[in-house]
Amino acid sequence: MFLNLIKFFNRITIKIILLYSLTLLISLVISFFMVYSFFDIYLENKTKEDLIEKAKAYKILYKQEGLLGLKNQIIKEAEIINNVELFFKIYDKKGNVILNTNTGIHTQNLVINLENYGKLKPDTYVLTTVEYFDIIIFKLSNKHILVIGKSKLDNNKLLNRLTEIFYKAGIIVFFLSLTGGILITNSITRKIKNISNTAKDIATSMKLDRRIPITGTKDELDDLSLLINDLLDRIEQLIKTLKETTESIAHDLKTPIARIRSSAENLLMKNNLSTECSNLLVYIIEETESLNQMIEDLLTISKLESGTFQLQKEKVNLSNIIKKLYNLFKDYALTKSIILKLDIQEDIYVYANEKYISRSLANLIDNAIKFNKENGHVKIQLYENQQNIILTIEDTGIGIPEDKLDKIFEKFYRVDESRGVYSGSGLGLSLVKAILQQHDAEIEIQSKEEVGTTIKITFPKITNL
Repeated sequence: MFLNLIKFFNRITIKIILLYSLTLLISLVISFFMVYSFFDIYLENKTKEDLIEKAKAYKILYKQEGLLGLKNQIIKEAEIINNVELFFKIYDKKGNVILNTNTGIHTQNLVINLENYGKLKPDTYVLTTVEYFDIIIFKLSNKHILVIGKSKLDNNKLLNRLTEIFYKAGIIVFFLSLTGGILITNSITRKIKNISNTAKDIATSMKLDRRIPITGTKDELDDLSLLINDLLDRIEQLIKTLKETTESIAHDLKTPIARIRSSAENLLMKNNLSTECSNLLVYIIEETESLNQMIEDLLTISKLESGTFQLQKEKVNLSNIIKKLYNLFKDYALTKSIILKLDIQEDIYVYANEKYISRSLANLIDNAIKFNKENGHVKIQLYENQQNIILTIEDTGIGIPEDKLDKIFEKFYRVDESRGVYSGSGLGLSLVKAILQQHDAEIEIQSKEEVGTTIKITFPKITNL
């Protein structure tokens, strides 16, 4: 599960979505702190300006109406604001409280030490903060000091409300960014998937006529698609030229080979030949036949791998094909002291070319018998599951070295000829793979030296025909 999770987050789609969402989220957080700081500074400065303005207004009133007029005005305002938002205090020069509206729940425990402000000159003030109050200490005259305090609670409520709004907005923006990220990513990855799917289709089916669709957006991915399409055009032309050259050479070789064989057969018909000469002519005929078969195989592989040749396929009974091959090879296997076993489900159908699929399976069964041990066996199984049709050919033969397994499908490759057991042209398995690719089938080989080899072929199930 952990590996699946890592694989999920390694997908480029998820990375782009997360990057897009996190970028927007980080931008929102930075914006929040900037706005929060701005409002915090603004509200603090506004509070101080209000306190200074109010203190100056009271100074004017103090000069005009004296201490009594100032006290009456302050008492009226204190009754209106109910000692919650603002409080007022007036001290005499000895520090005694002449007027105190500091009786609210928020202010009753507030203590202001005037010792630090005794040296203030008249008409001057000091701004300070005590607990959660912004305070101005204004010296009205040498006899009286006015203290006005304004609560920070309203400002804090506003900032808390702002924080709450940003939290909610952050959640909304995050999900909107996820949605936007998915839409943007899909528009990007759709083009990448087109490129990937086309490349995969060409690799598996060898259909070199496939091209990547161009969206017309003229972006970097369109440029890449055009470049790949141009490359595919060149590859297709190169393979076409190579195929034509191969076919031309193969056909040119057929004529002299046919002449050699014909000459050898004519000589063999003469009566005055020695035994040694007759054996040599028989060997020449066999080798020309082998060479002719090699050319035919090479031409077939060339056609199948060219991407320009498609087999004619139809619904065929694979179970019956394997039964025919079993009957064809069982006596041959017995001559080599090999037991051929069959374990198949009846009436399993695939979409195939019967001639070519029979040829490829016959090649595999022949190899399983040819490279087996005396008193060994070859077991052929055919069954289907919910997704695929599975064919396995298991033998108890000499096996294939592990370091050779990835090369056995290469043309003309023969495993360790020095062992004297892998005769042939080296084209058999190349031909098998080319045929199976045309049938959208996958082939896997597991082998262990001196134990045996198991070949597994997976055919797609028939869907709609």
